[in-house]
Amino acid sequence: MDLDILLALNRLAGQDSVLDALVVQVSTSPVFKGLPLMMLVWGLWMLPQAQLARRRAGLAATLAVAVLALVAGRLMSLGLPYRARPIHDPELPLRMADTIGPETLGGWSSMPSDHAVLFFALATGIALVDRRWGAVALAHALFVIAAPRVILGFHWPSDILVGGLIGAALALVAVPLLRRVLLGTGLLDWLEARPGFSYPLMFLVTHQLGTMFTSTRNLLAVLRDVALG
Repeated sequence: MDLDILLALNRLAGQDSVLDALVVQVSTSPVFKGLPLMMLVWGLWMLPQAQLARRRAGLAATLAVAVLALVAGRLMSLGLPYRARPIHDPELPLRMADTIGPETLGGWSSMPSDHAVLFFALATGIALVDRRWGAVALAHALFVIAAPRVILGFHWPSDILVGGLIGAALALVAVPLLRRVLLGTGLLDWLEARPGFSYPLMFLVTHQLGTMFTSTRNLLAVLRDVALG
């Protein structure tokens, strides 16, 4: 089933250069991936509705859990046995999109998908705050995050499934707990009383989540190279 779904979706690749370019952009650009969800988080944060404190606590908890989910997904990818991505298997009859080749994402294990871990954690956390917008976030995770990565051969469908389950489970367990902590300890009130600190911090977190910490990872890679001489 894993192979059948992969090959069925992969038929969309390598047929039209314009379609390939669009799918590659959707799969790689923060404009399509993380930034729309961060805009949704900010929009929900600013809504002047009832239960404002509970909603903001849920959103703050979602952001914190999303960071933890991304770290957990990356640690699992590094700790689990290496699994080659479909584009790295020369025996698979895959269609290659323009600008995508066997060298793409070389050395990165396929299982689980850290994209799926992150975005399904975000979608689940948002759903716990607002079901309607949570459904939108879930559709985004399925069609903007998951589907293009299978179409391009970046991941097996099972990588997406496992990553999505991990992210959703983490959010289901941790977001309600952290929300209660934020409300029960007065930490949310303390942060709200210091907007000059809390809002720049929230901007930083949403920026990094929206870009999947690309700038931070690049900086760490440079520092590692410098340290190793």
